[in-house]
Amino acid sequence: MARARTAVRGRDQELAVVRDALAAGGGHLIVLKGQPGIGRTALLDEAERMLRAAGLRVLPVRPGTGPDSRGDDAFALAPLVRTVRDRFEEFREAGPADALAAVARLSDAAGRDTGGWRPSIVAALGELFDGIGRQGRTAVLADDVHTVAEPAPVLTAARRSGHLVLATCETGAEHTPGLAELLAAADRVVTLGPLAGDVAESLARRAQGARLDEAVPGILRTALGPLFGNPGTVLATLADLRARGRLTVFRGRLCLRAPSEPVELPAGHHLLRRAAALGDPAARLLSSVAVWDGVNVTDLPLLAEVTGTGLTDCGRVLDQLIEAEVLVADPAGRVSCRCPALAASAAGGPGHHGGAALHAAVAERLLARHRRGGGVDPVVLADHVARGGAAVALEAPMVTRLLELAEDAEREQPERAALWCAAALRRLTPGGPEHARTLARLLDLVLRTGRYELLRDALTQYAEQGSGAAEQGRARSSSAVIRLAAFLVALHSGEPPAEEAVRSLLDEGVTGREPTGFAEWWFGRPVGPGRVPGAGGSVGPAEPAGPAEPAGPAEPAGPAEQADPSERADPAGGRELFPAGRMELLTTALSGDPAACERAWRRSGRAPSARDVGRLHCAAAVGDIASVAELVLGAGHRVPATGVLGVYRRVVRDYAAADWSQAMSAVRELELSYTGDTLAHQAARLIAADICATRGEPGQAAQWLDDAVPVPGLAVMRAWVRIGLLNRTGGDRRAAPLALRVSRRQRAAGQRAGLHILLMRAVRTAAFADDHDGAAGLLEEIELLRDETGTEAAESLFLARALVHRDAHEARLATDLTRERGDLPSLMDSCLVIARFAEDPRPWLREAHALATRCGAASLLERVRAVTRERGVPAPRARGRREALAATERRIIELIGEGLTNRQIALRLQVSEKTVENHLTRLFARTGCRSRVELAAASLGGRLTQAVT
Repeated sequence: MARARTAVRGRDQELAVVRDALAAGGGHLIVLKGQPGIGRTALLDEAERMLRAAGLRVLPVRPGTGPDSRGDDAFALAPLVRTVRDRFEEFREAGPADALAAVARLSDAAGRDTGGWRPSIVAALGELFDGIGRQGRTAVLADDVHTVAEPAPVLTAARRSGHLVLATCETGAEHTPGLAELLAAADRVVTLGPLAGDVAESLARRAQGARLDEAVPGILRTALGPLFGNPGTVLATLADLRARGRLTVFRGRLCLRAPSEPVELPAGHHLLRRAAALGDPAARLLSSVAVWDGVNVTDLPLLAEVTGTGLTDCGRVLDQLIEAEVLVADPAGRVSCRCPALAASAAGGPGHHGGAALHAAVAERLLARHRRGGGVDPVVLADHVARGGAAVALEAPMVTRLLELAEDAEREQPERAALWCAAALRRLTPGGPEHARTLARLLDLVLRTGRYELLRDALTQYAEQGSGAAEQGRARSSSAVIRLAAFLVALHSGEPPAEEAVRSLLDEGVTGREPTGFAEWWFGRPVGPGRVPGAGGSVGPAEPAGPAEPAGPAEPAGPAEQADPSERADPAGGRELFPAGRMELLTTALSGDPAACERAWRRSGRAPSARDVGRLHCAAAVGDIASVAELVLGAGHRVPATGVLGVYRRVVRDYAAADWSQAMSAVRELELSYTGDTLAHQAARLIAADICATRGEPGQAAQWLDDAVPVPGLAVMRAWVRIGLLNRTGGDRRAAPLALRVSRRQRAAGQRAGLHILLMRAVRTAAFADDHDGAAGLLEEIELLRDETGTEAAESLFLARALVHRDAHEARLATDLTRERGDLPSLMDSCLVIARFAEDPRPWLREAHALATRCGAASLLERVRAVTRERGVPAPRARGRREALAATERRIIELIGEGLTNRQIALRLQVSEKTVENHLTRLFARTGCRSRVELAAASLGGRLTQAVT
């Protein structure tokens, strides 16, 4: 019942129709129609609860259910008889026994010649319902009446006797004579539309009996598209994912494994049943449309050919699939699956072609047409060749043409160019100059698009054919690019390559990482053949010294930093495909060493700003290699949201933005979907431990910390977490000695990355505990660090001075830098400590309270209350809901300024259109604006600052 109650949230208008009919008295016939799974039965169940509460007796009639249901029961008399008998005690005083017996005899006679039966049925039903009505008004509830050949006689007889009748039916069955008669006789016909997005999301969260991970509703929304408002589809998809093991409980949350993989509709979904009912040609066409990712009218002849369907039949079946709402057609004539989940189900279904096989078949036909001199769109051909894989045989001129198309598309369509380039590379001989140039171009495109999976074939090809040539020195620069490709694939997949020849490349050093080696740094162990742990470095204790500082800029570039002249573009102004400087930038970015990155960055001719240098050091401090690479390589470098680096970057960014629920969701995704135990996994566990400790979950914090294996690259970060745990558990005075010990050890080893963040946390902790000696010692250490490193220590220096000398001016300088850096958890801690000595503690306490509420930081909220009592000021008010509301309203105003309609705004914000209208009504009342145009103009003029808060 709880699930049903949740499923009818947002159905207030439909229930209001029932209430109006109840209040009006007399007989009413209301038909509720909607798509399968839209919630007709749940709404009927809620209506039953409401009617019983109002004092009505209820007769629920369920056609097609029960042991006495028969296909020849054209009037659904058997379910009616069964229901009245089951509730006979409720109606005994009305004396319906004789009338019920008459209806039962007519039901038992089903299957005989029914000529002349209708008057008898009408009379018997009238007598039965009249008798039931003598004891008071009754509601008759009939579900799924579209399964009954003649539903009207029973239901209209109940209405004539003064009863309230609610019936449900499936949309699309209105053309059947019996249902058409009922709809024509109804007093009201209500069509159930999809649930609002927020209601559907609430249903998804409540349905599985465990706390749903924050990312799952958004993934479902994207996969189901317009079907996300269909509660039956949402619940069935969740149940199917759980049955197949993709939805699983992990540390108290129900999480989705491999969320980047497609979500499919459950096998019994009504859209799949509709497609199956249309026969084998429909299944083949649906599968092909799904794999093709939508087809245009001009593609129909080719589609008909590859699916073995006549052109006329192909068009007819596509029309049937569109009419069945399985496929949809846009105004331009492009036909596609109704939602991504349907496409995923169809692409893996029983169709004639699947995946690369379909594209290969299309490509072969287009190539044959091209050889005959027929007109072929080269872009379409290149797309199918690239997606058809190795099965498509290409002649040398076509490979050259593919490369030309890729070069033309690089600027405007880099993802397409990357696909074409990878397809051409697959057909080139390793070791040759064209192969080297194409490999360099592909690596460049991959860095711009984040399509790191496209490098996998190149690595396999290298292992099978190219490693010998590289060893003989005939493809030195190609081997260097292959090594970088291996690093990138390992970074993003979280697992070493399967091929031994490629794995051995990972044990070689990356600039800034010698002598440890990339594999041991990233995976915690060497991965090449014949290597043993400890050969190039070691996994140390909890706070070991990091690897030695890399050599300075005076050293000549090694093989990885040199580029073959053949890789340069022509001198007419074209750029180098993969110049030596870019190679050095990339390798130092992969090293995660901020000092090496900064030197390479400056040598590249780009002078980083002080702010970018600070961001670089902060990202390196927490192992955020994705952000380091973006900073050093520039805006052209892209890290996808998936993959180990992409997911870990979300962990870091959501943590810093105080969106800790999303940060924890990303940590769980990393654990469940990427099984390799990388440096990113260890760092994410440390952040999870810090979040749990601050939220007042010491058991979870300890578990995450135990799972994080101590590694040299995260010595400072681990100490940072341990100081946070001391701060949350009353061990504040142990923070300063720990931080000083780690800082001195790291500085002696030449490893200063992240020390300013560690020392800032330690000085806050010491100051809050009134450990003045400890705070003073930390200030001295920070001053030494400033002298050695420069700008990245400025924030920690301002903060330490503010806390040691109780200087409000220095405090403002420090917190301004923290805000600019976007580190809200650090800002929260700083505000709390500054509030203890500030002349007016209220602004600092308000900010600390707001951030602690936003994070769900229970331990910090308790400290805010303690400082409030200590300073004798009023407690800050919780404004979380109001702030969230104001943020939504500000976003609505921004979207109005962009010219979006209410419907478009609702889609963008993933709320209902009614919700947008409600926000606008409140905004008009508060601001005095009378239209959307006035609202946007007032916002641009800066006149809404106070109104929208």
